[in-house]
Amino acid sequence: MNIIDLSVRRPGCTGHPVTRLNRVLRELHENRVIIRVKVSEIPIKVLEKMVLRRGYKVAKVNIRNEYAEIKIVKSS
Repeated sequence: MNIIDLSVRRPGCTGHPVTRLNRVLRELHENRVIIRVKVSEIPIKVLEKMVLRRGYKVAKVNIRNEYAEIKIVKSS
C-alpha cells in the first residue's frame, strides 16, 4: 500500500498540501492509499470531500496529536 506524506509544507503556492493532494489524486491509479496530513493544513472533512470527487472514500482515520493518517479506498 502506498503512503502519501503531505504533513510537511513545501515552499511556494504549489507546495501547499491541498494543491499537492489534488495533484496526487489526479494521478493516482491504486485502489488503496494512506495519506498523512497535518490536520491544521487539511481538515478531515475537506479531505473526505476531495477524495470523494476523485472516486475514493475514506475507510479509516487515525489521528495522533496534530497529524492524521487517512486510509482511502477506491469506490466500487
